[in-house]
Amino acid sequence: MKKITLFPVFLTLLILLNAYLPNSFAQEPSLFSLPEGAKARLGKGWINNLQYSSDGTRLAVATSIGIWLYDTQTYQEVALLTEHIRGVNSVAFSPDSGTLASSGRDGNIDLWNATTGEHQQTLRGHTDAVYDIAFNAS
Repeated sequence: MKKITLFPVFLTLLILLNAYLPNSFAQEPSLFSLPEGAKARLGKGWINNLQYSSDGTRLAVATSIGIWLYDTQTYQEVALLTEHIRGVNSVAFSPDSGTLASSGRDGNIDLWNATTGEHQQTLRGHTDAVYDIAFNAS
């Protein structure tokens, strides 16, 4: 009986994984044009949280590279919000759907115009990451 070594089995698995895995992690590239000198980010990042606005017109997706803001009527990206420097943990829309709040690993809370994606304010003071955020409905 022949003794089977692990090396040929390992080599075969490595070749198969190399051939099939890169395609399974492919992500759609950004459709935005970049300013001169900016670096492109590949993919859309790991999704940490998502939230629909109460009026149903916007979807905010918190990812490891920022917040993707989508128009739910046209299915188009409105903006990529990148104020947080170490990724976004959570997003929440105000009850009137006018403001988007985001909490990040950098310990900051940022407020955005939910229609345009314009940054409005940064709330600082946390000493560690802020993992969740919500608005009081009353």
